[in-house]
Amino acid sequence: MKLSPIRILAVLASLALSVTMSAQTHSVSGTVVDAATGEPVIGAGVLISTGGGTVTDYDGNYVIQAGNDATLTFSSLGYISVSEKVAGRNQINVSLQPDTQQLEEVVVLGYTTQKKAELSSSVVSMSGEKLRDVATNDVGNMLQGKVAGVVVMNSSGRPGEQADIRIRGTGSITAGAGPLYVVDGVAGGSFNPNDIETITVLKDASATALYGAAASGGVIVVTTKSGNQDKTEVEFKANGGIKRALMGRFHPMTSEELYNFTKSMSDPGSFDSNYPVSLLNQDFDWLGNCFKTGVVQDYYASVSGKAGKVSYFISADHYNELGTAVNTSFRKTSGRMNITAPITDRLQMTLRLSYAKSHDRTESSYRLVEYSYYAMPWDIPYVMDENGQYTNEYVFNGSNIRPDNGEKWWTQNPANILYEEQYNYGKGWGDSLTGDLQLVWNATDWLTLVSMNRYDTSHSYWENYVDPRTYEAGDTGGSFSNIDDEGNGWGTTNLAKLHHTFGDHDVNGTLGWEFGEGYSRHLEASGSDIMQDKRSLSTANVPGTPIGYDYKSRSWAVLAQAQYSYLGKYIATASVRYDESSKFGPENRGGWFPGASAAWIISRENFLEGNKTLTFLKLRGGFGMTGNDNIPNFQYQETYSPSSSGDGAFVLDRLPNPKLGWEEALMSSIGIDATLLNNWNITLDLYHTINQKILLQAPLPPSTGFYARMENVGKVRNMGAELAIDGAILSQKDLAWTVGFNMGFNQNRVLDLPKGQDMVMNRGDVNQILRVGQDVYSWYMPKWLGVNPDTGQPQWEKVTYETDAEGNILRDKKNNPIVKSTEVVNKWDKATPQIVGSASPWFSGGLNTAFRWKGLTISANGNFVVGNQIYNKTRESMDHDGAFIGMNLMSIENGLGWNRWQNPGDNATHPQAISGRKDGSANTSSRFLEDGSFFRLRNITVSYNLPQTFLQKIKMSDARIFVSADNALTLSRFSGMDPEVRLDSDTYHHAGMYTQNYPIPMTVVMGIDVKF
Repeated sequence: MKLSPIRILAVLASLALSVTMSAQTHSVSGTVVDAATGEPVIGAGVLISTGGGTVTDYDGNYVIQAGNDATLTFSSLGYISVSEKVAGRNQINVSLQPDTQQLEEVVVLGYTTQKKAELSSSVVSMSGEKLRDVATNDVGNMLQGKVAGVVVMNSSGRPGEQADIRIRGTGSITAGAGPLYVVDGVAGGSFNPNDIETITVLKDASATALYGAAASGGVIVVTTKSGNQDKTEVEFKANGGIKRALMGRFHPMTSEELYNFTKSMSDPGSFDSNYPVSLLNQDFDWLGNCFKTGVVQDYYASVSGKAGKVSYFISADHYNELGTAVNTSFRKTSGRMNITAPITDRLQMTLRLSYAKSHDRTESSYRLVEYSYYAMPWDIPYVMDENGQYTNEYVFNGSNIRPDNGEKWWTQNPANILYEEQYNYGKGWGDSLTGDLQLVWNATDWLTLVSMNRYDTSHSYWENYVDPRTYEAGDTGGSFSNIDDEGNGWGTTNLAKLHHTFGDHDVNGTLGWEFGEGYSRHLEASGSDIMQDKRSLSTANVPGTPIGYDYKSRSWAVLAQAQYSYLGKYIATASVRYDESSKFGPENRGGWFPGASAAWIISRENFLEGNKTLTFLKLRGGFGMTGNDNIPNFQYQETYSPSSSGDGAFVLDRLPNPKLGWEEALMSSIGIDATLLNNWNITLDLYHTINQKILLQAPLPPSTGFYARMENVGKVRNMGAELAIDGAILSQKDLAWTVGFNMGFNQNRVLDLPKGQDMVMNRGDVNQILRVGQDVYSWYMPKWLGVNPDTGQPQWEKVTYETDAEGNILRDKKNNPIVKSTEVVNKWDKATPQIVGSASPWFSGGLNTAFRWKGLTISANGNFVVGNQIYNKTRESMDHDGAFIGMNLMSIENGLGWNRWQNPGDNATHPQAISGRKDGSANTSSRFLEDGSFFRLRNITVSYNLPQTFLQKIKMSDARIFVSADNALTLSRFSGMDPEVRLDSDTYHHAGMYTQNYPIPMTVVMGIDVKF
């Protein structure tokens, strides 16, 4: 759907009419500095007495809209708060005195703002400045290793791919388990990481319950920048660099390695020892030629300031990435405009517009990455025509004539993948436009009315082309397909915020309601037997079956929150939200989501007041419930699909379930926040979460004609602990050194399943099992017992279980089958599938440090994951023992001490190589489960800020040059390319399963960041 300017104006006008209010605010700006050193205080909170607030930037500057009768409170960690009446002033500069008792930083929570000291829930907030030292443009990567209990994984290095994020474990099995993003107070929306002012992670239900139906995976609140000073400020950032695919310990066999391996397992009487040796004369590095040095560039510009009483922030960004795999790329152009203006004395309007357009190109569907692993090293693809294009021929032993393979043992590549990539592709584009209109009416000193309204629209297109000349085309004569998606939606959030202080009591309250509506349209078409180089459906002689749908969805909610503080040291918060969504059955569309928390600031008690060692101490705890609506539409409805008979009939393929409802997450937590010596900050959290009414395929009686349907029948528990420590080893004007450490431990257990029965989940011929009492991501397969040192044969475990009189397996108190006996077998099909590990890590965390000497800063951060087990699906096909030599194999010379059995008495990791072996040594088993633990130096940056004395002469306010490297070092014993694997499952992949992934790159960039 095209969005005309008239329509945009009409929508914004209608949103503006949703609230009618009146009143005067004006822009107040200034600088906050340390009274002792004169240095700017970065990230200081500026809180308005009537509600709302902001934080200072890198130079200690702020700008805020406030009424003449308002009072501004300035606060920051380790400083005494200062309050100043506006009284008509446009500029208020403040010097903060260090204090050993106060912790008054303001945290933006989406619907509300709150002093950090008085938070009674688990919240982590950081400024955009602390996220800038990475070469990525994905906010998930920016958070890696920086927040305890937040696991971030990159399962692919493909350009434009985003990281997977999990906050405090995985609670859902079939619905989405990622966090909800809230941008500028409204759920959803897009943003450029360069535009981030602050980012806040809400981890427990006492903080997330106010977001109700979509918050079971946690909430990430993003606040974008606004005009922050009286004078106009122009910023320009540019960086560019190179990317190199990280291959880890993995490398395919060379011609010599593959030759020797094949010779060792072949019958000497059938091995042609003369002719095949000629294969050693050529050794083509397919992996090295399918991957190259990638390029990344990012250009960003912004202008901000005030024009009269109107503050503004306008930015534009262009990001361009050429992938490390040939013919892969991603580029994105985006822009943002945030404008705030007073309408009357008390009424303020903020308009935000953001737009993004992206272009994406991937490798062909013939799987370039996978084929680069498998291709035979003795086939060289460099035969080119007179135009410099690859032909579908090979150079073999100095000739482009390939010998007849006959019955010989050596195998040749069925396709020249580099030739295929010249013609075949997948590519597409997408664009999105989001408009926000926010109205704030300071009705009285204690009441503020807020209306936040959003309209967004998006359109994306994707096409795949398979040229008829290529191997991938097969007998189809080539194919062309495309997918076209379009969507739009609007929503409104209207709040009444109350704040009143009387004596030693401080009360805050929020009442609100929300409504949203969305529309989506999907259309895909395909055809085969197409004309060469004619990339269009109109050239297809065999049209495919078109697929399409469109739908509308609606949701609405009411919410309330109240906070009470007595003497600034006893705090209680309670909230409740009611949601309804059209995604769920008519009998179960609504849900209540309450939350409550309390905090006691112990350091403000008389017995700790003035303590110079323990300068801050707070005990907090809370509980609450959130929901999960991250499921496809129509799940509760009966659906039909075309009959396979081709007679135009439709058949029922899903039974209805009008009772289908929300997944629910019941959370409770307790935590301690402490500051030692007014410098070292320590946070400790313990949490317990029950995810119930989980959506699973529940078994049905055979009389229904269906084996199962989606129902709310599962229950999962996550419980764990988190620790975060940060502080300054040195803190002087010209010399500073800060360090930080965080770690999160999480235990995941299934508590309930339909009829308590095990559910085996098969994806890609690999099994995980859902069993009460076990981890959600438990691997289920035969247990590998190694290699028999006398015979060189593989070994597995066969288990006999205790049974009752009817043959049912007996279970112990932990629901594990009771073992009667075990024995060693040397045939895979004789072994017993059993739980052999989990894809969930025991714990994860991060380390960070920054050292500054005058204008020079060196910073580094890393993250680690410990205890998860990865199923290496690539090894299953490339680390076998001679069952099938139709592709190249991986070398076992990888520094892990692997060796192959040769003679009786050998203690080997790999069985004897036997041509055409049929004992199943390479079948799915725990042989291919590997320790997924790793430490990664996520980023190291060296930067230099030019001296202010020099900048003043050239009329600059700030200038910084930097060199930054992402993924600079990885420590792991994983035999694949990269130990970062997916955190969720899809049709063909389990969470924790490694396949032929697009490798993660190491990226090195240089850049400048200047302000005028």
